[in-house]
Amino acid sequence: MTYLGFHLIFNIPAILLLLWLGRKRLTRVHIRWIAAVCGIVLLFTFPWDSWAVGRRIWEFDNARVLFRIGNLPVEEILFFILETIVVGLVTIHFLPRPDAAGKEG
Repeated sequence: MTYLGFHLIFNIPAILLLLWLGRKRLTRVHIRWIAAVCGIVLLFTFPWDSWAVGRRIWEFDNARVLFRIGNLPVEEILFFILETIVVGLVTIHFLPRPDAAGKEG
């Protein structure tokens, strides 16, 4: 299986399901927060992951990746983003609904 195939089989369907489940509660603010966290994740994971691959701490088979940005396959970078989106969408699912704010107790 290719790295892209993994995303297509597991990550993309999970994101689509979570988007569908959260369609009534997902707001622009949520989307902005998820995008901001994706940026932070890339800022912190890209350098150390690229360093580790450059040092051959782990490797990615060239036959299983599309192309690389620096030392990293584009699919690895997508992994950081897609997993962050999954976690963000799951988090939103468990947040209290806006209409329920102030009614707890």
